[in-house]
Amino acid sequence: MNCLRALVLTLLGSFSAAPCQEPARPAPKPPVVVESSPVKTPPARQEPAKQDPVKPTPVSPKPAVEPPKVEEEPAPEPEPEPQLPPGASPEDLRAMRSAQEMLGAERRLIQRIKKGELKGIEQLLRFEEISSWPYQDGLKGAPEGVRKLDAKPVVMIGFMLPIDEVENIREFLLVQSLWACCYGTPPDINGIVRVVMKGDKRCDYQFDPVMVSGNFRVQETREDGFCIDIYQLEAEAVSLVK
Repeated sequence: MNCLRALVLTLLGSFSAAPCQEPARPAPKPPVVVESSPVKTPPARQEPAKQDPVKPTPVSPKPAVEPPKVEEEPAPEPEPEPQLPPGASPEDLRAMRSAQEMLGAERRLIQRIKKGELKGIEQLLRFEEISSWPYQDGLKGAPEGVRKLDAKPVVMIGFMLPIDEVENIREFLLVQSLWACCYGTPPDINGIVRVVMKGDKRCDYQFDPVMVSGNFRVQETREDGFCIDIYQLEAEAVSLVK
């Protein structure tokens, strides 16, 4: 018993000798700061600024659309009155006027071809083109451009010179001017075209200028060793020039 009591006292003495310590407390957590969102103050209501009334901009009226201008062809100038040589008869005057009518008809025909009013006409062949080279004999010296006209479809304007008949004509000569043929210097062979009506077609003599259409031929025609023509026109139609 004494031993047990001594042990208890020893234990009690050790407890009393040791300082009494409080258990460690955990460090306090820092307070959570909650940021409050600032209260938005509504903006003060602003009165709209006073503006001057907008004045309408004057609109100039649109100009009327003008139709495209069509260039009018100048009116043909009147042909000057031919000057008659001394001793000329009324028939001479008529022949000279007819020559001028032929030139005017030729100009009108060129304009109609340019406008496309005449169909099927590939080329208007003028006398200046076939007679612009010095004639010698036959086709000697004929330009290449003239030779290439062979077998070409053409239209020519000129005057009729009957060979034999004046009605139901099958062949006649076509010349540029009756005045030159009958009263002035006759044309050379390269200024004459022998017209031959094609097939059974025939025509009557006309004093006024005529338009002949058909195939042009460039070849010599000789009789008794002499060249009588180098141009022929196989005529499809013969009509007065209007």
